[in-house]
Amino acid sequence: MSVPSNPAPHVRGFTLIELVFSIVLLGLITALAYGAFFQASNSARSVQATLSGEQELRLLMKMVLDDLQSTRYLKQWVDAEPREHESGLVAEQVLGPDNIEASRISFHTDRPSSLFQDTEEVRNGLDPHLHEIGYGLEFNTTEDVWQFVKREDYYLDPNLREGRQEGRQIVLSESVTGFLVEFRLREIQAASGTQSTQEDWAGVWDSEEGDCTNPENKESFCLPRSIRVTLKLVGDDGRELEDRQEINLCVYPCNPEIFGENK
Repeated sequence: MSVPSNPAPHVRGFTLIELVFSIVLLGLITALAYGAFFQASNSARSVQATLSGEQELRLLMKMVLDDLQSTRYLKQWVDAEPREHESGLVAEQVLGPDNIEASRISFHTDRPSSLFQDTEEVRNGLDPHLHEIGYGLEFNTTEDVWQFVKREDYYLDPNLREGRQEGRQIVLSESVTGFLVEFRLREIQAASGTQSTQEDWAGVWDSEEGDCTNPENKESFCLPRSIRVTLKLVGDDGRELEDRQEINLCVYPCNPEIFGENK
């Protein structure tokens, strides 16, 4: 007598509702994954833009401070007879972007040339390390944009300001919206009979003004005690970034061979 075989197991497939639900669920998960990806990507781009702006700001600040740190007042040159040259630092305040006060500075610096590396003198190792440098914000009418520029004159002019028409000039950035340089004159008593002091700062400077070479004049100096620089720029993400740094200058008696008998 034959034994009946077991019936084949019943295979149940997906219903239409289950299939639709699975597709919707997969789409939802995919959308959430893409949303998270793009959000992370946008955040990464935002961070990168911020970092790029901060890096640019740091590099510009370092360039300005390195040059200013080497500012020199060439007293022996100024004292030459007949007197035909001026030296030191000249700073004035002008209107910058949005009619906000900005600085324009010119000074002699004891540093190797940065804009004349292609000249025969520099290639032959004849760089005197004494140059005229300037910084400022200038409006380019052709491109309708403010530009932060650096100029350099290989040879020292009789007038510190004349180098704006001489030498070479480069555009450092078109993102800078503020450039302000301030000079510490001295520390003064904040209140009578107290030990506290407050700093006295000025927005302009002219080494040629005042009796700065007279040893009897204790309140006038050919170079400021300290310099404070404020730089602002707009990053790629549209945020305004700001950096403010202060440096002390090498005033007499350091480098007496350059400063001569200046105090």
